[in-house]
Amino acid sequence: MPISKKARVQREHKKADAAGTRVPVKANGLPVKAPKATSICANCRKEIVSSNKTQLQVHAETHDQKRAADGEALA
Repeated sequence: MPISKKARVQREHKKADAAGTRVPVKANGLPVKAPKATSICANCRKEIVSSNKTQLQVHAETHDQKRAADGEALA
């Protein structure tokens, strides 16, 4: 009787684990992408992707608007 697909995959994973070359994969067999580097906002502690410059600028502008509104309310 031929080896089942599940058993074959398990055998491949076991060999790759032993060799230290196993790559995490999704259920459909595609490799999982590495998480992107993030930075944490000092004001609101929100995680933002560091490589996305437009997202960083837009987020910084929201804090600028809040500061301006707070300043007007205090004055």
